[in-house]
Amino acid sequence: MTQQEQVPARSDAGAGNIVASLVLLVVTVLIVAAVLEFALRIKFARSLDFSMEMWKYAATLKHPVDNPHLSFAHVPNSSAFLMGYPVSINSHGLRDREYTMEKPAGVYRIVMLGDSTTFGWGDAEESTVAKILERRLGQSCGQSTCKFEVLNAGVGNYNTVQEYTHYLTYDRAFHPDLVILEYFINDAEPVPIERKPGLLGKSYLLAFAISRFDGMLRLTGMRPNWKDYYSGLYRDDQPGLQAAESALGDLASATKADGAKLLVTILPELHEINGEYPFAAAHKKIMDVLAKDGVPAIDLIDGLRGHGPENTLWVTPADDHPNEKANSLIVDQILPWVLQHSAATTPQ
Repeated sequence: MTQQEQVPARSDAGAGNIVASLVLLVVTVLIVAAVLEFALRIKFARSLDFSMEMWKYAATLKHPVDNPHLSFAHVPNSSAFLMGYPVSINSHGLRDREYTMEKPAGVYRIVMLGDSTTFGWGDAEESTVAKILERRLGQSCGQSTCKFEVLNAGVGNYNTVQEYTHYLTYDRAFHPDLVILEYFINDAEPVPIERKPGLLGKSYLLAFAISRFDGMLRLTGMRPNWKDYYSGLYRDDQPGLQAAESALGDLASATKADGAKLLVTILPELHEINGEYPFAAAHKKIMDVLAKDGVPAIDLIDGLRGHGPENTLWVTPADDHPNEKANSLIVDQILPWVLQHSAATTPQ
């Protein structure tokens, strides 16, 4: 055999070695990914990590809907363990017990609209504003026969347009006497486009990698800080703000047509409330819109100030969603208004 005849054999052997190395690499990567996926599932099965818990919430309790003004809603009859608590969604898509669509005789029924702060992110169901308010209203009855129901229609990551659309789509069918919308600073964001999550809805590893990459961008200043971001939402030319203002007016009209009262509460961003609040101008802007539409409103910041460091109102040291203490302080401010305006229609 000549030297020239031996070259193809050596080339074939080299190509075979490359293929074998690539196969080994792919198998190794898959094994490592599987091990990491398994480890992350164990680590975050009972977690207080905000990013991963929000991902679990979206992956297990939400689904896209066709209405572009709603984008997504809760999956009826679903459940998950989130931020240290079991979370159950009833057959109507509410984080609450079951209710009949028809309001029982003698009941004063309230629907609470809002985002994750109303939903009760990081709180037990009985520690949400809706359930604390319901208990306190019941206690106010004394020996009388009055009865109150407060339905929690909060959905995490909703804005005002979605909250209004949720009322039209689901909540008005419960025939409430009063609707309370809890407005939060990020309600002026545009309606997000929700898609089926695909692999992202199933892989802890992929969700973890994305959340940490997003955190790195924020730490390095490649994304705006929270103060600049929220303040930017309230420029007059922002379409999200314009849509929110319009939705508040539309909700006022819809509740009036339904024979229900409307109350809007404005919840402050809880990072800096004891000093000079950075979003006072945004609150005033929303209060002015509500006043123009004749909608009663309560700015909750004064009742939340002065109750210790801000982080004593947070669900965790890294997550400033309102905890049970904050929710109780919120109810302290709402309760007198509700009692006053429900007195004429509540059986005694």
